[in-house]
Amino acid sequence: MKFDFFTFGGRFFWEDVFNYQNWVIQRNIRSQKYRLLDNHNIRRDSGSFENCKNTLLKCIEACEIESPYTDSVILLHNYGRTKFSWNRVCEPLKELKANIIAVNYPFFSKNLKHQANLLAVFLRNLNNSGKLHFITHGAGCLVLRQFLALTDNYRIYNIASVTDINPINSGSDLADLLCRSELMCKLLGPMLPDITPQKALDLPKLPKEIQHGIIFYPPTYTQILKKLLKRYEGFPFLTPPSESSYADNICRLNRSRFFPLTDSELGEICAQFITSGSFPFTNSAADESAAEK
Repeated sequence: MKFDFFTFGGRFFWEDVFNYQNWVIQRNIRSQKYRLLDNHNIRRDSGSFENCKNTLLKCIEACEIESPYTDSVILLHNYGRTKFSWNRVCEPLKELKANIIAVNYPFFSKNLKHQANLLAVFLRNLNNSGKLHFITHGAGCLVLRQFLALTDNYRIYNIASVTDINPINSGSDLADLLCRSELMCKLLGPMLPDITPQKALDLPKLPKEIQHGIIFYPPTYTQILKKLLKRYEGFPFLTPPSESSYADNICRLNRSRFFPLTDSELGEICAQFITSGSFPFTNSAADESAAEK
């Protein structure tokens, strides 16, 4: 007998493959088993993908669940996080009158190409008829760029804009340092080498026709990481280009938060960029480059 009940964690082992009005079909990366979660994260069915999809269709009909919007905003989380890290940012985004969809993918268990292929499957299942807007955090920008690199014709997805929050488009020196330890590579999974500067710089940049903005909101632990990396100045790190070179639209927030995504105003800033193509306050690329130093 199956019971509809809340899940008991394990979010790092489930990847989203289908979403309809935040009813989600997920696949377990270990067992390859599927489950259907409603918009309150209550499990409604499990087993095969077809079983879960049939149950979803019945629930859509019984509960009269409609999708009133054609545009969608896709949120891609950072390495080591889950889609629930977007909860505070999502609230202001609801004013956009679009489907707000945070996608979950298991960073610690799969490499970057797997995440990109998973995103491709997810978008095909989405059957979006309007514009797509992406908001990424940290390494989420690399998932998107890898997806575009593997896609023959990205224009079929009708991607209108991309907003990166604290991106690592040029890769992560910290990941480069950790990759030098076999133990860290085993603990942190096969994606760790993919976010080093050596691998990240091989990915093509976003197409110029896609509106692209970057928000810099350094968390409070940034200075600690900089001091840690400074101890290894003798290591042969790459000198990647400034993150500011990836987009013309730059916004810098000089605030102090351990985890920036807990600031709901980030959602308002992202929403403004999606609707108008500009941030409420910006820095030029030159100013931003100086600020990063």
